[in-house]
Amino acid sequence: MAFAAVAEGHVVGGITAFLLPLTRLEQREMFVYDIAVRVEWQRKGIGRALVNTLRQAASAEGIAEGFVLADNEDTHALDFYRALGASATPVTSFSFGNSRKPGGHRSPQP
Repeated sequence: MAFAAVAEGHVVGGITAFLLPLTRLEQREMFVYDIAVRVEWQRKGIGRALVNTLRQAASAEGIAEGFVLADNEDTHALDFYRALGASATPVTSFSFGNSRKPGGHRSPQP
C-alpha cells in the first residue's frame, strides 16, 4: 500500500506499507516500511493523517495488526509513534545483505 499527502499542488509526504501473510494464522499483518513528511510540513497533522489513512485501508482489507520499526536514536520517530498510541515492543533486528559478513562484521569497501 502507498499513500501520498498533497498540499498546494505538491506532494508533501507519503507512506508505504507491505501486507504480510502470516504462516501461523490465516491472516495478514501490515508492516509500515516508510513514512516521510517534508520538514516544512511537519507538525501539521500530515503524518498522523497518513498513518490513519493507512490503518483504515488495512482495516478494510481485514488487517487488524500492524508494526513499524524505528531506530532507538530517532527520538522524533519514537515520539511520533507514541503520540499515535503505538506501544514499543522490545525486539532484536537482524540484517542480511552483501555488505555484511556473518558475525556482524562489515566487508571491506573497495
